[in-house]
Amino acid sequence: MKFNIQILTLICFASFFSCSSDDEAPPKIIVVEEEVIEDTAIINLTSEESNEIDFGDVVTNITSTRVFTIHNSGNSDLKIANIIIPDNYTIDLLTSIIPSNQSKEFTVTFTPTDIVDYTDLIKIESNATSGTGSIIIKGIGVNSIYDGSVTLITQDEVEDFAKSGYTEITGALFIGNINNFSPINSLASLNKITEVGSLQVISTTALEDLTGLENLNVTVSIQLLSNSALKNVDALLSVTKLSSYLSLLSNTALTQINGLSNISEIGDNLRVNNHPNLINLDGLANIITVKNKLYIENNSLIENLNGLSSLQSVSSVSIRYNAELYSYCGIKSLLTNKGIGEDYFRPRFNRYNPSSYTIEDFDCEKIIPDGIIHSDTGYGISEQKDIDYLISNDFHGIDGGLIISSENITSLESLSFLKTVSGSIRINDTALTNLNGLENLTNVAQIYILNNLTLSDYCGLSPLIVNGSLGENLYPSSEPFYTVDNLYNPTLADIQNGLCSE
Repeated sequence: MKFNIQILTLICFASFFSCSSDDEAPPKIIVVEEEVIEDTAIINLTSEESNEIDFGDVVTNITSTRVFTIHNSGNSDLKIANIIIPDNYTIDLLTSIIPSNQSKEFTVTFTPTDIVDYTDLIKIESNATSGTGSIIIKGIGVNSIYDGSVTLITQDEVEDFAKSGYTEITGALFIGNINNFSPINSLASLNKITEVGSLQVISTTALEDLTGLENLNVTVSIQLLSNSALKNVDALLSVTKLSSYLSLLSNTALTQINGLSNISEIGDNLRVNNHPNLINLDGLANIITVKNKLYIENNSLIENLNGLSSLQSVSSVSIRYNAELYSYCGIKSLLTNKGIGEDYFRPRFNRYNPSSYTIEDFDCEKIIPDGIIHSDTGYGISEQKDIDYLISNDFHGIDGGLIISSENITSLESLSFLKTVSGSIRINDTALTNLNGLENLTNVAQIYILNNLTLSDYCGLSPLIVNGSLGENLYPSSEPFYTVDNLYNPTLADIQNGLCSE
């Protein structure tokens, strides 16, 4: 309501003029009007979703909560007399007083009882003079089985999906994203999920374990890829059999995989690759069948394969780049019983690299001295990375042979660290022009050099041939040095006499 207050001010002025001292000025009356400010209570409702409250999908008979805020931007108290809320929703407060320029949060719960859309309005009864006194509220009641696949990239997405109350996912559950690193740090809220087709945990940076998945049975496949903080998989004990693959790749903090110990069958490939802190394979101890290929590669601390002792059948086996691996006794039974379907077994670039024949009939394990790498069939160098592997693991000797064979090999300069080869060295079909890089060899059984069409300089072998040990313990009929079909083909005597190049 507006009204005027009239203020009457009487001002008398006495003016004296030289012409008449008796003249007086008439009094002046000034009227001032003052406006009184009207009381207002201006209401506005907002939520996490801005202008509506959206619960999304919620499993029937599961309760989910959201928060919305009532703001009062007026100059007087906003008095809420009642809040009208639709069926299947409840609210923590029905009345309240919100002072000028303040806000108040209200918590709404949603418990669907049927598989229907519960979209409606929340209406506020109050003394508001203006503003919007209602807000849309949405929620859909759904079945507890999610039909399809789910991708969760952020922690908020994990929490929001958990609020839906799903207990089963027919497709895959993707945690993280292969294209970007994910900050997800906890899966604890997913503990209501009991079954998924596939579990994919990819490129997380803060997830140290899988706590929250203890009740989860995975039926098709599991992939854990590039999770830099993941230390264990203890939460996966409910998984017993996979119709497809199990793949653990590049989880650099992973120290043990005991959470896989209830799995007995893998329907496709089994991969355990690129884990610098994994100390053993004991978590695979109950696996009986791998229907396709087994890969154990680039796990620098693994010393044995005891975790594979129950394995009875597998299509083929690749065991490579495990720098401390010296014991294969865990797969002796697999080899003896011809459990490798394609009969393909060739360990390479491990500390000990025995043939299947050696494992079955002689030494299934062998302690190899520090700095030495073993190979029954010969350590193969066909590209620079094969040399780099020796360098990165500080190997300076080979227990067995050395085979250098590929047109990709144009220089041996980076082999200057190599000192001993207990077996033979074979160099064939390369693009080498010289053997520089072999000057530090002191002990080699035999050397075969053939079909290197540009090779004309053998001076890198002069220190070994003149001052080292070449051909010791060979049969009398064996030749310690042999060259053929190279650009230059010197004899042992030629090099001894200084004719090491042409």
